[in-house]
Amino acid sequence: MIYVMHPDVLNYKAFVLNGKEIRQKLGANSTFHFDQRPAKYAKEWQPIDIEFAKVSGGKKGGLPDIIVRNGRLFLNEKSYAGLHDVLAPHGEFLPVTYEGDKGFLFNILSIAEDLNGLDKKLSTKNEYNELQSIAFHEEQLQNTPIFRAEFDNYMGVYCQDNLKTLIERLNLKGLTFSADLGNIFPPDPSAQNPITH
Repeated sequence: MIYVMHPDVLNYKAFVLNGKEIRQKLGANSTFHFDQRPAKYAKEWQPIDIEFAKVSGGKKGGLPDIIVRNGRLFLNEKSYAGLHDVLAPHGEFLPVTYEGDKGFLFNILSIAEDLNGLDKKLSTKNEYNELQSIAFHEEQLQNTPIFRAEFDNYMGVYCQDNLKTLIERLNLKGLTFSADLGNIFPPDPSAQNPITH
């Protein structure tokens, strides 16, 4: 079964990228901080310092072990150690620092369409070109534990049941999972508000 990953913003802070630092380290024209398209950054990457901010409507606002935002995953060292071997073939780990600790942003490079995994008949958009539904050929993606899709403008992060199970078994906090693939936003309406400091 395939799930869409959501950030658990009711209980955990989300990571924030500083556009000025990104441009200083990756070049004046870098759009890494807001561009979700699959591009490789590892060769020119320099470790950046990220911040965590409570999302409006969030309750606890603790630091996550793993959280998704803008098509990328943040992993602390515990998450990295537990998930590295499973994730490594499907993207790149980009080192970051935060609050005196080390972590990684995982840049997901496996794309459903590249693997003939998008079910074009069942994936639809409305008259405003907004996602209504998205479906996948699961047999084409069975060896791809995590991926994104061009069809939803790379907004959603999708995973197989085996990755979901591993994250839960490792007791990694910061994500929720939904089988409602057409809804790439967290299920709680208050979680859709902008990040606040």
